[in-house]
Amino acid sequence: MFFKKLSVIALIFSVSQIALADNAALPKTFEITGQITKKHLENYDQALVAAPEIKGILLSNSLGAANDGVEIVEEFRKRIERKKLSTFARGICASACANIFLLGYQRNLLANPNGKPTTLLLHPVRRVFEENKNGVGQIQVFFTDKINQQISERSQGKLTIELLNKMYDAEDGSGGIFILREPNSEGKYILFSKSLAKKIRATPISNLTPADLGITITEE
Repeated sequence: MFFKKLSVIALIFSVSQIALADNAALPKTFEITGQITKKHLENYDQALVAAPEIKGILLSNSLGAANDGVEIVEEFRKRIERKKLSTFARGICASACANIFLLGYQRNLLANPNGKPTTLLLHPVRRVFEENKNGVGQIQVFFTDKINQQISERSQGKLTIELLNKMYDAEDGSGGIFILREPNSEGKYILFSKSLAKKIRATPISNLTPADLGITITEE
């Protein structure tokens, strides 16, 4: 019994090093900042043991994951479904980050405390092979279609497959569909660019708003 208590204390101590967000506007959430790795899955599982009242995942300023992004997204999908978790995003949330966000049961875009925009970037899943590290990667159509179908279903069809398929026109990981928390100068929220790296301007592709896509604008 003594050693069992010690192990619980050790777990609670380790979880205290894991980012949890809790304020008046949000439920207790597990926070992910920066690149998403398999370690975040382990950290989430540990956090949930110590704080079973966790109700959401907060994604902050993340450009996504590395080559294991498909597995990471799939594992977070399972955890989201198990607990019917809400998702929250602030700052840039791209690639695997955007996929995880859009799989939440309630999807909430938050204001970015540093004053920069909160933006989702959706593009196809790509895998960069060892022999081509400097390339843009090979599009993984099967996995992209699978994730897009899951995202569309989670939004109850508000995020249509037709709209999501527009991401296939992106030339690299800097391009794709952009969903803005605040409208651009033309009053539009849904934009597309083939490649921001090539300085191809993101232009509106829809008159829809985040609310039309089943996404809530949440004030902190």
